[in-house]
Amino acid sequence: MKLGHMLLASVMLGVTASCSLCRYVPDGSYLLEKVDIVNADNPKDKHSDLIRLSTQMPNSRWFGLTRMPLRIYSMANQRHPDRGISRILQKIGEEPVIYDELLATASANDMRLSLANSGYLNAGVRSDVDHVTARKVRLRYTVSPGRLFRIDTVRVVVADSGFAEIVEGSRSASLLQKGMNLDCELLDGERQRIVNLAHSNGYYAVSRDNISFVADTAETDDMAGLTMLVIGPETSRRYSVSKVNYFLSDEAARTSDQLLRADSLDCDGYRLYYPSADGKPQLRPGVIASHSYLRQGQMFNSDSVSNTYQSLSRLGLLKYSNISFQDAGGSNLVANVSMLTRPKHSFGLEVEGTNTAGDLGAAASASYVDRNLFRGSEQFMLKIRGAYESISNLPGYSGNTYLEYGAEASLDFPEFLIPFMSQERQRKIQATTQFSLKTDVQQRPEFQKTIFSAGWSYLWGDTWSTQNKLDVLDLNYLVVPWISSHFQQEYLDPITSGKSILKYNYEDLLITKAGYTFYHTNSTSQTSARPYRYTVRAGIETSGNVLSLLEEPLEFKKNEDGQSMVMNIAFAQYVKHDFSFTANWRISKYDNMLFHVEWGIAVPYGNSSSLPFEKRYFAGGANGVRGWAVRALGPGTYGGGDNAIDYIRQSGDVKLGASLEYRSRLFWKLNGAAFVDAGNIWTVREYAEQPGGLFRIDSFYRQIAASYGLGLRLDFNFLVVRLDAGMKAYNPAGQTDYDRLPLTHPDFERDLAFHLAVGYPF
Repeated sequence: MKLGHMLLASVMLGVTASCSLCRYVPDGSYLLEKVDIVNADNPKDKHSDLIRLSTQMPNSRWFGLTRMPLRIYSMANQRHPDRGISRILQKIGEEPVIYDELLATASANDMRLSLANSGYLNAGVRSDVDHVTARKVRLRYTVSPGRLFRIDTVRVVVADSGFAEIVEGSRSASLLQKGMNLDCELLDGERQRIVNLAHSNGYYAVSRDNISFVADTAETDDMAGLTMLVIGPETSRRYSVSKVNYFLSDEAARTSDQLLRADSLDCDGYRLYYPSADGKPQLRPGVIASHSYLRQGQMFNSDSVSNTYQSLSRLGLLKYSNISFQDAGGSNLVANVSMLTRPKHSFGLEVEGTNTAGDLGAAASASYVDRNLFRGSEQFMLKIRGAYESISNLPGYSGNTYLEYGAEASLDFPEFLIPFMSQERQRKIQATTQFSLKTDVQQRPEFQKTIFSAGWSYLWGDTWSTQNKLDVLDLNYLVVPWISSHFQQEYLDPITSGKSILKYNYEDLLITKAGYTFYHTNSTSQTSARPYRYTVRAGIETSGNVLSLLEEPLEFKKNEDGQSMVMNIAFAQYVKHDFSFTANWRISKYDNMLFHVEWGIAVPYGNSSSLPFEKRYFAGGANGVRGWAVRALGPGTYGGGDNAIDYIRQSGDVKLGASLEYRSRLFWKLNGAAFVDAGNIWTVREYAEQPGGLFRIDSFYRQIAASYGLGLRLDFNFLVVRLDAGMKAYNPAGQTDYDRLPLTHPDFERDLAFHLAVGYPF
C-alpha cells in the first residue's frame, strides 16, 4: 500500500514538473500571473469591485489554489497539439492567458468611466506591469479616484402641467435625496421610475429619452445641484385602449396560412382569432378573459400589461405570449395579444438508477399529460412507476429484494376554485388548484406496506421569486397487510409497550394532513447571475385535529392502545414545522461558496404517542451529514444496532443540520467541491428502543455530528451526477475518544462513506 502511494506521488510530481505553465506562451509574450487594484489616494479603500472590469484575468485555479486546468493544457504535445490525447488535453484544459497591453489600457478606461458614473467625476486609472519572471507578469491598475461628489439639491422640471402633478405626487418615492452620491445608477433608476410612472398613468409614448439630468458642480467643492428635466410632446398625451385582439395559434398555424383563414368571435369586449378544425377555439373565451387585465376603453396602464403576462404564463397550454400595441390615432391604442399553444397531449418515460446505502437498484416511470382537458388549460396527469432494489445484510428472510410500484393521477386548474369568489378576485390571487390521487405498494422481505393518498391544495405567487402552497386536505391511508413471521418474532412480539415506535409503524394508520408552505428567493430566474443568492423555505403541517374534535360527539371506538379509531383505523395527530435557508456567494467566475442550514420539529400528541414513520426525520446520506450512510446517524448518541432493520429506530422528531460547501469548476463539465457538514436528529420523548435519543436543551449541542469531504460533479446543465466522499470528524455515538473523534483518529474503513446521487445536495 505504501509503495502504491509512493508511485502515485512520483507520477503526480513528474506530471507537475514536466508541464511548464509557460510552454504555450509565445516568445516575447508574458503569462498573466495576477491582477491587482491599488488606490493611490487611500490604500485602505482598494476599490476591489473594479476588478470585474478587467478584460483579462489570470487562469483559473482549483479551489483558488493550483492552476490545474492550465497544467492540463500544457501537458499536450507541443509539436502535434491537435492529435490524439493532446487534442483532448487542450479541449478539457485551459489556454494560457497572455498579457495584452491594449486590453489592459481599455480596461483602465472602463474603470475610470465606472468611477465617474459612481460620483468620482475626476477619477483617473492607469495600468502597469511588474515582471515576476522572464515569462510572467503581474498587472496592476492604479486608481486615483479624487473627490466623491454628492447631491446637494434636487429640482424637477416637467413640461406638461398634468404630468407634473403626478410626478410631484410621487416625490416621496424618489430615489434621489440630498447627501446621496452622484451615482449614474441612481440617476438611471430614477429615470426608469419616472418612465414606469408615466406608463402607469396612460402616457404610453414617454420613454427614457424624455428624461435627462443636469448637474451643477461649480457651487461647492464636492456637492452638486441636480436638475431633472422631463420634456417632450410625449409627456402631454395620454392614451386609451380602444380595442383588444387575441390571436391563438399552435406551431402548425404559425408556420402556415391558417391564421389568414382563422375563425374569430367577439366575447366580453374583445375579439379572438383562432384556427380550428371544428369551429371552436382551443381555449374557452371566458378563460382568456379571466387571465387578462386588458379591457376595451380603459386608460393604458403598464401594470395591466405585466399582470396579463404573468397570469397567462400560468396557463400550461400556452408556450409563450406576446403583447404589442398599435397607435390607432387620436390617443387610441389597439392591443394585440399573440398566444402560442403547446401540444395538447404528451407522453414521457423516465429510467433511473438508485443507490441506497450501497444497495443498487433501478426505477422506471411512464406518464401521460393532457394540458387542456376541459378547454380551460386544465392539466391532467397520469403516471405509473415501478422500482427494484437488491437488499444486503438481511439474514433470516426468504427474499433479498425491495419492490415498489404505484400509480398517481392529478388534475390542476389554473384558477382558485372556491365558491362565491368573483372573477376579479380570482384574477388578483392568480392561484392554481390541485387535486390528486395516489397509490403506492412497497414490498420488502420483512413486510408489505400499501399507501392510498388523496390531496386538495392551492398554489399561488410569483413565477420565480415567491411561492405559496396551502394543503387544504391531504389524506393518507397506510395499510400493512403482511409482516414476515421472522420479523414478527424477532422484533415485534418481544415488544410489550403499546407506545413503541417500532410497533406503531407496522399498524394501519390514517393521516389527515393540512398545511402551508412558503418559498422565496432573490433570484429573478433559474439562471440568475447575481453575486449573492438565497432561498428560504418554511412550512407547517398538522394532522388529526378535526377528527379529534369529532371524537366525542361521534363516539369513536378505541383500540387496545387507547387510540380513537375511524372506521376501525387509528388516526395520527401531530404538528410539524420545517425551515431551510441556503445562501450562495459567487466568489469568481468558476467558484461559489454555499451555506445551508435547516431545522425541523414534529410533536405527536392526543391520539398519537409517536410520529408516523413517513413523517419522521433521518440523518446522514447524500443530502445530510455525508460522513454517514443514509439513515445511519442518531438520534442523539444512539449508535444503531442491527443494520438489517435499525433504520426504523434511527429516526427522530427533531432535526438540525448545517453545511458549508465550496464549489469550483475543474475542467470540461466536471466540477469539484469541498464540504463540511454538521447535524443530527433527536426524539421529543424518551423511547426505550432509542437510548440517548432524547433532545435535551442542556446537552444537544454536544451531540451534533460533524463530517468533511470532497466531491465530484458532472454537470450537463439538464442533469447533475454527483459523487461525494465524506469522512466522520465527530461521532456523538462513539463510546471512546478513539471512536468519538475520528478527526484525530481517522479510519477509512470505519469513517468513510461514499454517496452517488443526482442533483446538488442543496
